[in-house]
Amino acid sequence: MEINERFTWAAGIIAPKPGSQLLEIGCGAGLLAGLLADRLNTGHITAIDKSQPMIKLAVQRNRAYIMAGKASFQAADFAQAALPENTFDKVVAFNVNFFWKKPAKELLLIQHSMKPQGKLFVFYQTPYGIDMKLCELIKKHLQEHAFRVEDTILGRFTASAAFCILAKPMTVS
Repeated sequence: MEINERFTWAAGIIAPKPGSQLLEIGCGAGLLAGLLADRLNTGHITAIDKSQPMIKLAVQRNRAYIMAGKASFQAADFAQAALPENTFDKVVAFNVNFFWKKPAKELLLIQHSMKPQGKLFVFYQTPYGIDMKLCELIKKHLQEHAFRVEDTILGRFTASAAFCILAKPMTVS
């Protein structure tokens, strides 16, 4: 199956180390999760999506990574998810709408689940061009909820464009 270029681009930016502990919020059919799991040896990716049908597709697509202990998938609303504390090196979300709504509860959960030096990757792709107003809104929400925005990366693709906001919890020195 051909992987959309946005996911290949995102996996390259995330660049997990072989032992990384990853969390993907809103994994959909598991395309990005599979690309990330492929880069892991002793690491693991936990992928969450609120859609049971999407999780079913993700599990089918990533069965080999699940069997190898590199991936797990769960159907859950992220705001209700029970996540372990200080576990994840990198937290990833692609086109997850709570980042531009009122994300206080979700950002607190992310901080709680991240290791102290963890990184958050917020990706977004619009169907026609890039929406920098949305990018600025997401950065504002992150800053208001104790994240330090470290970088914004733009990607241009055949049919569209995307951005990635890289942030860390402000508690990190």
